[in-house]
Amino acid sequence: MYVTGFRLVVVVLVLCCLCLSETAAKQTLRGIVVDAETGVSLVGANVTNGDVGVVTDVTGKFSLSVVSSDSIVVTFVGFQPVVIPAARNLQPLTVRMHKVAVPISEIVVTGGFSEQTLNELPASVTVFEKKELEVSGARHIHDLIPAVANLNWAGGTSRPRYFQIRGIGERSHYAGEGPPSFSVGFVIDDVDLSGLGMAGLLHDIDQVEVFKGPQSTIFGPNAMAGLINMNSSNPSFVRSHHSSSITGGNDGLLHSAHTLNVPINDEMAVRVGYSEERSDGFRHNNFYNSDDSNRRRESLGRAKFRYEGKAGAKITGTVFRANLNNGYDAWAPDNNKDLITYSNKSGKDRQVTNAISLRGHYPLIRYATEFVTITSYTQTELEHSYDGDWGNDDFWSKEPYGHDPVKQGWLYDFFDRTVRDRTTFTQELRLHRDSIDGTGDLVVGAHIKSLEEMDDASGYLFGGLATDLKSRFTITDVAVYSQYGRSMGDFFRLSVNTRIDRSHTIYKGTTNNRADEVEFDVSQWLVGGKWAIAGQLAPYHDTYVSISRGFRAGGINQHPYLDDDSRIFNPEYVLNGEFGYRFTGEKMTSALTLFHTLRDEQQVNLSGQQDPQDPNSYYYFTANAVSGRNTGLEFGQSYRLNSALRFTGSFGYLRSHIDSYRFKISQEDTLRLGDRAAAHAPKYTMRLAGEYRHRSGFVGRLDVSRMDEFFFSDSHNQKSDPYGLLNGNIEYTRSFWSASLWGRNLLNERYAVRGFFFALEPPDYEEKSYVSYGDPRQFGIKFQSSIPY
Repeated sequence: MYVTGFRLVVVVLVLCCLCLSETAAKQTLRGIVVDAETGVSLVGANVTNGDVGVVTDVTGKFSLSVVSSDSIVVTFVGFQPVVIPAARNLQPLTVRMHKVAVPISEIVVTGGFSEQTLNELPASVTVFEKKELEVSGARHIHDLIPAVANLNWAGGTSRPRYFQIRGIGERSHYAGEGPPSFSVGFVIDDVDLSGLGMAGLLHDIDQVEVFKGPQSTIFGPNAMAGLINMNSSNPSFVRSHHSSSITGGNDGLLHSAHTLNVPINDEMAVRVGYSEERSDGFRHNNFYNSDDSNRRRESLGRAKFRYEGKAGAKITGTVFRANLNNGYDAWAPDNNKDLITYSNKSGKDRQVTNAISLRGHYPLIRYATEFVTITSYTQTELEHSYDGDWGNDDFWSKEPYGHDPVKQGWLYDFFDRTVRDRTTFTQELRLHRDSIDGTGDLVVGAHIKSLEEMDDASGYLFGGLATDLKSRFTITDVAVYSQYGRSMGDFFRLSVNTRIDRSHTIYKGTTNNRADEVEFDVSQWLVGGKWAIAGQLAPYHDTYVSISRGFRAGGINQHPYLDDDSRIFNPEYVLNGEFGYRFTGEKMTSALTLFHTLRDEQQVNLSGQQDPQDPNSYYYFTANAVSGRNTGLEFGQSYRLNSALRFTGSFGYLRSHIDSYRFKISQEDTLRLGDRAAAHAPKYTMRLAGEYRHRSGFVGRLDVSRMDEFFFSDSHNQKSDPYGLLNGNIEYTRSFWSASLWGRNLLNERYAVRGFFFALEPPDYEEKSYVSYGDPRQFGIKFQSSIPY
């Protein structure tokens, strides 16, 4: 009995010793994993100890029960693994990881029929990823334009609405200028906002893609010269951070932005964001003694959901509202560079856009095919008004003008206002079949677009023939398209695109309180295509050759007294040949594009002043007057000197030419125009940026851009001056917050963004050049926080 009791005691003691030994061998290790260069926490890093492991949370922290005899291994994609010896189980532990020196990651372009890497794409595309957008400090598409080779925009609005790519594109769309048809398309989250570029606010935008050259076979009639495509950030299924930022600066700038991502479950997530900005607009109005007559009041709200089913279906829905309630007071009769205005009637430049889009991808596995459906609906209200004489009674009565209303018998006072309402619905159905047996990939699809635009304008219209205009355009476009691609050996790939559109336009317009009425409708066929060969000359060396035909729809002139023979103008076509080369290396990327474009049946939109004593006595008439050609190149390069220093640059060269033609401006006078470069087509555009990142979290960036002179209009020979802009940004980043000091146009350059040539100033009413200037120097501070939840 005693022996049995003794044995029991021994067993208990042994078990206790083993337990104590096991307890002593294990401990709970806590720590954080960060980027060694920036100090930013790494979410989702793997921390293992033997067969046991955990993943860092949204703050980069981990907690792991470890055996002291085993080392700890930390791994994260894109970073060198870290092995911590058992003897270094420090409490708490900070693991600093260094990035792996690998070739620069490939950029995926989402515009088009399917996602493709930039190197595979047979087109010239400039891409801004989310990280670059954040570092640049850009808040509107307006801020990115100087960084894109051969891209320009036309002033005349508070924010850019109209763009020119390679010298092709509209400069305005005033009442009476014809249907809402554009050479450069503008798309946000599958919503077509061509001609409505003011909505291009960059809050929570994941990627901006600028396609250059004809894109009609993919995007339709509004992309004859190219297209700007903006994609907002998709909801993430991983719980992350609530992001907020606030920015303040001179000119009364105050900008705030907020983003929240909420995963509902493993299949669905929601992302919401809101931004708001207000500033004074860089003008001082002497008449009102006001600094905000050209003010900006802009906001954007967006909600987005994403569903990915276990069967492979993917659905993304987006709803957004862009509200830009801006003033417009940007012109002065004396062209002063102090940005002083004299108008006595406040102008507005307002755009409110409500939009919804729904995109679904449904795999048909049995047939190796994907069915895609894209639906969008948008409604936009616009108001653009301005003081037509840019002055006031006291201003015009003084020397050298000396306009006396009593002696003259009339006030020198004009005002122009257009209210516009556009509603657009689009539906696209697409089948994409992947190659299984080597016969090639095939995309077939159909697209329908219904657009209605109503104008209510008042002022001095159609050369004084009308004081009001009420009009309605109803446009229906039905298209079918296809794309076929197949491999040609081991290194090259052939792709062929075709598209056929049937465009039907109905117009009804009345002037002078319905005294004059115009009703007209026209249907037109539009045919385009593209042939391209792309592939690798050697590893990391990609090239392509393409020939494409783009188109822009014709339309109906709104002038109430035109003959029926002059009422309709035909579609315009471009034929573009292009060669591209790209290199992607460990430290450097390069891209070169050469292009030659022929314009046929070019649509010419000109203005002629009918009354030399009235600055608003212009009428607009579009005709297929001429042909032309554009030749040039685009070059872009990035170079990473080391882990801290990186340089990027771009250069665009353009030789545009419009053939000679004649234009009748009055019963007696005919102008001979053309035989020169196109309007808003600078010969060169260039940009160079340097970025320095220190491991402490410090980031410095300097960006310089330059643009050559360009003609303001096709109807006169007045030019802008060449100009350069210098931007800078200094930022300090820690795990959950960052602060930055930024500046744009640091040298306070005065540069013209729009110009007119007409008679404005009494008593002689001599034709002169008048310009509107871009934004002067602006600087400020931004604070951003990222709070885990």
